[in-house]
Amino acid sequence: MTVLMSEMTWDEYEKKVKDSVIFLPVGATEQHGYHLPLGVDFYQIEKLSELVAENVNGIVAPTIQYGYKSQPHSGGGQIFPGTTSLSAQTLILLVKDILLEFIRHGATKFAVMDGHYENKMFLAEAIDLVLKEANRDDIKVVKCCFTDMLDEEVVTKLFPNGFPGYDLEHAALIETAMMCHFYPNLVHKEKIISEQADNLPRYEIFPQPEGIVPNSGVLADPIHGTAASGKIIIENLVKNYVEMIETEF
Repeated sequence: MTVLMSEMTWDEYEKKVKDSVIFLPVGATEQHGYHLPLGVDFYQIEKLSELVAENVNGIVAPTIQYGYKSQPHSGGGQIFPGTTSLSAQTLILLVKDILLEFIRHGATKFAVMDGHYENKMFLAEAIDLVLKEANRDDIKVVKCCFTDMLDEEVVTKLFPNGFPGYDLEHAALIETAMMCHFYPNLVHKEKIISEQADNLPRYEIFPQPEGIVPNSGVLADPIHGTAASGKIIIENLVKNYVEMIETEF
């Protein structure tokens, strides 16, 4: 049986919802260089959610494909055509309303799956508001960004010359590798450019000045992002997510 809520009939969903962990994938629509599509963040987190849900008898809700505003230090910023973002208030209220609807259906166990670095605190705010409004002792929510679930030894293996940090790993090795594994037909390998963001200041400037991020939008070198690396990353993520769900629920 499918784990996708969107493919279930209402009575199939009703039979599972009270006993299942409900996965809510939240991504973003933003630039990912010349070689990756605008939907990287929601494509990846949706696929990860499906793989984890299959191991824990979960239900994957329809993915939220928009996220909070891209920042220069972690996504290149809002200056790129195609980057389509939500305000903090809109994202918070959207996630809040969706989770409260699931609670109305009878769900009590939730995993908010964050696929976009900038969503972090606004998802936390939405969950906090949900818990206060529901005012029940039987509701539990776990939340984390997928990058927080990678084991250090995997990262060390992937970056033998040093890890640039998750914030700069935008349209770089990790995302390129995962997309090569999940959606190789959407990766334009011939357009991969070996470059990185060398002009980013240690502080933030509003509005974003020209020249602090590469014209491509890539923040760290994606050249070694391969399907083989993607398989290693994804298997490690799924293992750790499954352990998290089994531990918490």
